[in-house]
Amino acid sequence: MLQKRPNPFLKFFFKIPIFMHKIGLGGWEELIGAEWMLISTIGRKTGIRRETLVDVMDYDKTTDTYYIEAAYGARADWFKNIKANPVFEAQVGRWKFQAQARELNAADTGEMLVRFFRRKPAYTRSVMAMVGMKFKDENELRELGKNLTLLAVKPLSSDRSAT
Repeated sequence: MLQKRPNPFLKFFFKIPIFMHKIGLGGWEELIGAEWMLISTIGRKTGIRRETLVDVMDYDKTTDTYYIEAAYGARADWFKNIKANPVFEAQVGRWKFQAQARELNAADTGEMLVRFFRRKPAYTRSVMAMVGMKFKDENELRELGKNLTLLAVKPLSSDRSAT
């Protein structure tokens, strides 16, 4: 979990992919071996629409469930907004949908992180290093994962033609 909020330059830098998704260019991140979800929530205090982009760690086709991470854990504003308003809008690639999420327990979070690492070792190592988390092996990664916040996101409709 990230400890410090990004500085103004990084905040601006992190907004660029959000803008790209909003203008219909979602999915380009596959070029760098990533998959992102654009989440739109309603501010729990302001009532204003808020947007953030998160990593999709896995997608279970049989249950139609996306697994995402919250870099700031339970401190993340979008996470708090989802707790206050459980139905939110999500977008993966060009597909927009209404969704709900549930938090994974510590053991499941650790296992999900290890599965993600097995599929994308270089990406996992680089993202973890950016937030100051280094690990030697899967056991250390599993332990680190117990301190992270992962969510299972389910679309409210399975209709992929809906926007």
